[in-house]
Amino acid sequence: MQHLILISSLILLPALLVTGTAGADELRFLYLSKSVGFEHSPVKLRDGGPSISDEVLTALATKMGARLDCTKDAGTINADNLKNYALVMFYTQGDLTAAGGKDGAPGMSETGVAELTAWIEEGGAFIGFHSATDTFRSEAPEPSPYTKLIGAEFRTHGGQFTGTMKVIDPKHPAMAHFPNDWALHEEWYLFRNFNRDAIHVLVTMDPGDERTKQEAYNIPAYPVVWCRQLGKGRIYSTALGHRDDVWTNPTFQQTAVDAIAWALSSEKTEQAPNFAEVVSGDVEK
Repeated sequence: MQHLILISSLILLPALLVTGTAGADELRFLYLSKSVGFEHSPVKLRDGGPSISDEVLTALATKMGARLDCTKDAGTINADNLKNYALVMFYTQGDLTAAGGKDGAPGMSETGVAELTAWIEEGGAFIGFHSATDTFRSEAPEPSPYTKLIGAEFRTHGGQFTGTMKVIDPKHPAMAHFPNDWALHEEWYLFRNFNRDAIHVLVTMDPGDERTKQEAYNIPAYPVVWCRQLGKGRIYSTALGHRDDVWTNPTFQQTAVDAIAWALSSEKTEQAPNFAEVVSGDVEK
């Protein structure tokens, strides 16, 4: 049994039942965890049962009065099916149009990303966890349409360490319970192709002393959580979630619910692009 916490964001959800593109009589979420080249522990099915992330997100969705459909079938990302959902969450990896891969699941159609984008633009809510940024990576310098959508592209990572996070926008609803100076042991992704003109940085991570231990992290504090508006819809991306113990961490679960509540809400919030104001120095080297 996961250690879940009741959070104040839950009281907002009755007003959210009429948002998004799903029917007002049922709030439905879709969680895709297809892995092509590498399957992370939190998305691995356990003895034929749900993964840790499936279990945690299902419990959170239930507490929020929603139904969560967990799948590894990337073919579910199509215009007709997306009409059934108010929220889509990705913990994915690789080129999702490829069938099979590490989990053997079906692939997405070639128009899947375009259909997902159109769904968000019409009011859909999208959340990406951890390796969602290691999805549809481009071999060319130009980022893929999906990378532009989610806001950045994974480029590498080093050994795991305890990094300290700073909340950049404490007034943002998605940061309602995100601890400032939160020190967390994680696999910290490094990024390239930040969509600097679109994303609103919410949290940065300072490598601290790790700069002297791992050259890859000898960079300024850089974004690890951000959000953006896309048409009528909202996008939230977090680098967190590599480790099982992150998923069972009540604070992480709290931040996930706050992100979901914001992504689904129709309340106006400030999320203007702020990369240039927040980041100083080269964080993509």
